[in-house]
Amino acid sequence: MSSIVVLIGGGHAAGKLTTAKLLKQEIESSMAHEPAVELIDLRSYEIKVQDNADVLNSKASAITVNKNGSSAPALKPSRFQFSKLKQYLAEQKTTPENNIQKVFIVHGLYALYDKELRDMSHMKVFIDSDADTRLIRWIRRDITNNKEPATLEYVINSYLQGARTEMSDYIFPTKEFADVIMPRGAEANAVKLIFDGILLNLEDKSLVSTERVRGNLRPTGHFDMEKFDDQKNKFYTLN
Repeated sequence: MSSIVVLIGGGHAAGKLTTAKLLKQEIESSMAHEPAVELIDLRSYEIKVQDNADVLNSKASAITVNKNGSSAPALKPSRFQFSKLKQYLAEQKTTPENNIQKVFIVHGLYALYDKELRDMSHMKVFIDSDADTRLIRWIRRDITNNKEPATLEYVINSYLQGARTEMSDYIFPTKEFADVIMPRGAEANAVKLIFDGILLNLEDKSLVSTERVRGNLRPTGHFDMEKFDDQKNKFYTLN
């Protein structure tokens, strides 16, 4: 029984982790048994920067600024060990636990960056938002809500000296690979749409509650065989 892989990418403080958690809750609340859902944070496969840098332990930024105030080396996708992640997913897909179809939700800045990882996935989601909104969320998260708050100057420098360029050069271009584009961060209806796409890949449809199937957001009937993939050269944007 093959596993299901969902990729959730997007910019800094766009709502990737929140969306992943909401999707996990949606799956667990809609299944007739306890599902096997695993959240994978792409940052756990990041090669940490070790030069004389003050690394902010934030939830999603992974931005470094040197202690003297200057920017650290430019942030690039090469700092993530995609090969290890792909190896882990491949092993899980070939050896499912207790013959239960697992769902892996990979979330992170570069979740849609690696082609082989995209090819392994069943759904690709990009969380889009304007730069001002993401910066405000970043400030609220790391200054207001973080147990170890950063300074406003630190967050702004991190954005100007690293995140802004990284977003335009590497992250935003991955939007074109998405099956679903969420333009306003984590939203309940968008999460339900993603779950409806996961339903198409469940090998045992009886595991889903009948109430949930009747309430799905996507059409049924002759659309049953529709897939979220780039073979149809289209995506769903939730404007």
